[in-house]
Parts: sequence; structure tokens; C-alpha cells
Amino acid sequence: MNKPSKKAQPAAKKKSGSPAADRAFTARVKKVRAAHETFLKRPNPVESSWENGVYERFKYPVVTAHHLPLEWRYDFNVKTNPFFMERLGVGGAYNPGAFFWKGKAHVVARVEGADRKSFFAIAESKNGVDNFRFWDEPCDIPEMPGETNLYDMRITFHQDGWIYGVFCSESKNPDAAPGDLSSAVAQAGMVRTKDFRKWDRLPNLKTPASQQRNVVLHPEFVDGQYAFYTRPMDGFIDVGSGGGIGWTLCKDITTGKTGPE
Repeated sequence: MNKPSKKAQPAAKKKSGSPAADRAFTARVKKVRAAHETFLKRPNPVESSWENGVYERFKYPVVTAHHLPLEWRYDFNVKTNPFFMERLGVGGAYNPGAFFWKGKAHVVARVEGADRKSFFAIAESKNGVDNFRFWDEPCDIPEMPGETNLYDMRITFHQDGWIYGVFCSESKNPDAAPGDLSSAVAQAGMVRTKDFRKWDRLPNLKTPASQQRNVVLHPEFVDGQYAFYTRPMDGFIDVGSGGGIGWTLCKDITTGKTGPE
């Protein structure tokens, strides 16, 4: 899915040529904006009818597809979208990596479009429970050759001073039969940043397992090396002989090459 830009789609100033159509368009934009703002400000109370004595459950999901900026989903041009319909369909925003930064709770959400392709976007909240708002721009993640999708980022503030994001990097399976569009290869993609705006792409993690999912970087050096919690798998879906959670060390994260799991 092409990453949308909030700044790239300002409210249209051009008119359709029909005063009635312009009024209808303006009225609908106003209505949708008001409903969206009400939704974003909705409080998220603790669910009093459900409890187990261990943790609290809140009534609503903290981040959903409806939290995304309207400018990412709608064409604001009255000529090309006179009925103000959603153009860039979003199926969901989920599997986020959470972090606390500059006094606010943040999540890096996987935003999946109607085309089943994903991109990353950051939302923030003062309390981490409600009123989450996405930043104006999605994360601009450099792509790797052959990469077809990316999702499920986990954030680590590391001892080396960098902030790392580790996620699933999906590419086409080179051994797939002709016409097979469902087979894929999953590897652990890595980026690092200082400000969550500019991301440096690192090589995908190279471990003994043929495929990796849900890898997390340990925040401190272990024996002077980078340490990873891994989920080794033999196939894209099948765990095979690599069940459970693995642990591996990497001397140089800029190479991505690890030792045994």
C-alpha cells in the first residue's frame, strides 16, 4: 500500500462548478470531521463488568483504523470525489510496538490497507489509554530489494544510544510454484533512529533459522554483544523444528549476522 501523506492532501479549494454540489460536499466534510474529532476524544473507561483481580480491561481498543487521519483516507477534492467517499481503504491498525517518549505514550502501529499491504505509523496519547492521535506523516522506512510487506514493529531504546525497531520483513518465496501468490519468506527487518522521523535501515537479521517472526532486541549488551529474543520457524506459517522462543547474540548489528540460537 502506498504510504499516504497528510500534508499532500489538504482540503480542496477548487469548486465543482455547481453551488449545490459544493455546499453538499462542504457539509459532508464538516460532518465527517466533527464525528472523527468526537471519536478521537472519546474516553476509554475501565470495563467494570469484567475483572479477574490481576489486571484491568478497558472498554475500547486504544488504536483502530478509525483513528487514522482523514487526510490519509479521503480525497478532499470536490471535483474528483464529489460525495466525499473514502478512497484509501484501511482494514485495521494493530500489533503495535509501544514505548514511552517525551512524557507521552506512543505506539508504532501496523496499518493495513484494503490491499492487505501494511505500513507503519506512530500515534501518541498523554495517558496511554485514550485520545490517541497519529502523527501527520507515516514512518518512512527504507525498503529492501524484493521486500513485499512489513509489519509488527517492536521498539527498543538500546544501551548504545540508538532507538531500534525490529519487525517482520516479508518477501516472495523464491521456491514458490508459478502462480502461487500466497507463499512468502519472513525475516526480521531492522531499523534505527534518534527521533522516530529519520530511519536508517540495517540488514535483515541472519540467524540459523530459515525464517523469523516477532524478534525483539534486548535493551542492553550481553557479553559485549547485541542480544535478540527470536521466534525461529521452518516455514512462513509452520513452526517445524523451531518451536518456542530463541535467544541469540550478534557481535555487529550493522551486519545482522548472529551466532547459534
